[in-house]
Amino acid sequence: MPRLTLDAYFPGRAGAKRLGGRLQTALLGAGLAPPGRLRLRSVGPGRWVEKWQRTLRPMVIGTFLVVPEGCGVPARRSGRHTLRVRFGQAFGTGEHASTRICLRLLQRHLAVGQRVADLGAGSGILAMAARRLGAGRVVAIDTDRVALSVARLNLKDNGLSGLIELVCADASEAARYGPFDLLLVNIGAATIGRIIPAIHAALAPGGHAILAGILVDDEVDLMRAARRHRFALVDRRRSRPWSALVLRRSGPERRGTSRAS
Repeated sequence: MPRLTLDAYFPGRAGAKRLGGRLQTALLGAGLAPPGRLRLRSVGPGRWVEKWQRTLRPMVIGTFLVVPEGCGVPARRSGRHTLRVRFGQAFGTGEHASTRICLRLLQRHLAVGQRVADLGAGSGILAMAARRLGAGRVVAIDTDRVALSVARLNLKDNGLSGLIELVCADASEAARYGPFDLLLVNIGAATIGRIIPAIHAALAPGGHAILAGILVDDEVDLMRAARRHRFALVDRRRSRPWSALVLRRSGPERRGTSRAS
């Protein structure tokens, strides 16, 4: 019989007896009847965040050098664009494959002077990268005010304060701030599928959207929804199990809009 191991972390004040009962109920509700009593083990504080931070190093991602908080900038940068990224309650430090894929596709598909929006901006790393590559107007949109506060600090650290607009709004409202030539949407397949009409509305004719945070297994369903809204697939990059798609909105090509290579 296969063995299932579940690691779960809860505050110590929850109490072992009460916590065990809740876990038992949750497992039964999920159709997983635990064989016998649950074994609970107390784990003391270990300064886990500090330990993780000490493992981080500057990352070379295409033409970018992503420097996590607490790391020094190497003397030799080989002409790369430096992006300093603070930690905080915001996604986007450059470690996750979806962020790295987005950065590489951004280098390929962004043209100088284009209007760009980063939907679900998190730390603002993609918006900052777009500005470093020569984008014109850049808007970073997120519903999380904490994430936007982290992004604001990152802009300051990178000398980009005032050069990127920070907007607290849902990604589905992007059209209110557009139109845009390029959208960066690294927020997961389920959310992207929901806002495909809004992505279409926010893009100028011929504009592109880089969609990421997608599992390879989700590509088919997402492309089916995208084609219903007259999007065409022009590029794709994978780092299994993650994938990123570049879609082009149908319509006449506008001057200054990048073409897929």
